[in-house]
Amino acid sequence: PMASTEFVDIVNEKNDIVGSADVTMAHDQKLIHRVVGIFVFDTDGRLYLQKGNKYGKLDISVGGHVQRKETYEAAAKREMFEELGLVTPIKHISTFLPKDTRLNHYWAIFTATAPRDWKFKETDEVTSLEKVTFTEVKDMMQVQPDSFTHGFINTMMELIRVQGL
Repeated sequence: PMASTEFVDIVNEKNDIVGSADVTMAHDQKLIHRVVGIFVFDTDGRLYLQKGNKYGKLDISVGGHVQRKETYEAAAKREMFEELGLVTPIKHISTFLPKDTRLNHYWAIFTATAPRDWKFKETDEVTSLEKVTFTEVKDMMQVQPDSFTHGFINTMMELIRVQGL
């Protein structure tokens, strides 16, 4: 469980900061707050999905809350290091509020490519990763949408929309 000592900026539908709260309060009161997601690919273009996580579902390679006064980019780099032990350049894809958000997460999504010699080592937050092709992900989303987190579906649909995939 997340410590409620993690504070986040509360934003409006235009992503303007209107206050702050701890994560538990933000979720309990359905306050809009910022999160990041990074789709990490290998050098052959396969996508890393989180497999061993607290949700028991496949999820975006990296995801987490943007802390109070933190930028999306800084949060993305911090989360990528905390969850995967990875430091590599990231590319901003989109910042959006999903129409059917459940936790009122205002997302910024990024992509990154892990260096060829990078090896995932289990962290406190992620016990395992699975590598899949883009085609496999799209097929699985059609056939077994419940095997993914809600956040993954929202962010992947946005990635597909923005990149015309």
